[in-house]
Amino acid sequence: MKSLILRAGAERRVLRGHRWIFSNEISSDLPDYEPGSWVTVATSTGSILGNGYVNPHSLITVRLVCPPGIEPSREFFSALLSRAASYRQRIYPVSTCYRLVHGESDGLPGLIVDRYGDILVYQVTTLGMARLEPLLTELLLELFQPSALVYRHDTSVRTLEGLPLEKGVAFGELPDESRVGLNGLKLLVDPLEGQKTGLYLDQRDNREALARWVEGKRVLDLFCYDGAWGLLAASRGASHVMGVDSSAGAIHRARENARSNQLAERCAFHQSDVFLFLKNLERASFDVIISDPPAFAKSRKALAEAQKGYVDLNRRALLALAPGGILVTCSCSYHVDEDLFRTILVQAAQASGRSLRILEIRGQALDHPVLLAMPETRYLKCYFLEVL
Repeated sequence: MKSLILRAGAERRVLRGHRWIFSNEISSDLPDYEPGSWVTVATSTGSILGNGYVNPHSLITVRLVCPPGIEPSREFFSALLSRAASYRQRIYPVSTCYRLVHGESDGLPGLIVDRYGDILVYQVTTLGMARLEPLLTELLLELFQPSALVYRHDTSVRTLEGLPLEKGVAFGELPDESRVGLNGLKLLVDPLEGQKTGLYLDQRDNREALARWVEGKRVLDLFCYDGAWGLLAASRGASHVMGVDSSAGAIHRARENARSNQLAERCAFHQSDVFLFLKNLERASFDVIISDPPAFAKSRKALAEAQKGYVDLNRRALLALAPGGILVTCSCSYHVDEDLFRTILVQAAQASGRSLRILEIRGQALDHPVLLAMPETRYLKCYFLEVL
């Protein structure tokens, strides 16, 4: 295994627990390294920091995986997968639906694995992990014995690593229809064609937190996808739920989920552009509004326009709330950090003429863990706000 030397002082962030090394922190000649190969990372004074895989063509040039003295092996990766599974079983002991592996937070950068009952869906996003894919699939089958193993290599971040976009079934067969239990509901899941890997699992804990605020309330679920937020509200006593999404497929699944959970009488779903829907909505129409949009800022260059979009969205949502109403508003844009999102909400409140009180500030679910030394692993912001 080749050695890779850092510039003087570049090790400080790694010593605090960060797992990425950027190209401008490396003193070695990067063209000497094969993309996707493993390297031993050392400081300028020769201290070993660990082993990881390298991609000289990526801004994130090295992702550290193994501590000093440990080399990548079948046993090493098997232990990491087993430890990840043990953690999920501890936090969700009766659930069979959760994120099983969350990249760096589980010591497996470039790998995501979601469990939907006896179906596993995995996604590889880096070249170094792609070279390990045959071993990883073998271990996933051996350790968890799924009825089907699906790969969802269709996220655009793969292109930054020179990887193709593709998806398919690596093992077994998918049933014509799959449902999983989540938040006390039975939800349709499409591991091969659904958004992300089939469901939005990162909001499960936030949806549970919503339950205390919805009894007897009129609830609006914006960017509702499969209706999970609104359906939970209906199941916990909301008097009426309206879900809005621009996708016809999402609205169809939401209606099916409402019917299968015996909630159709209190739930309606409308296919529309969310901004247009809010523009035509009467003021004070709802008591609780959930806004869970897709990422508006997928790059730092898009941040200025994204900020305008978030402000306008939240302004319009606040205008649609009755006095004393509650806005649950989210951003999954990594480039919109905690401070910026709070600024956005202050601007939206000012533009709408509403005064807001913070009820809760939340993040992604416990099965999407966050490393203390890596703020990049915390991407989801979720505010519960009350109109005063």
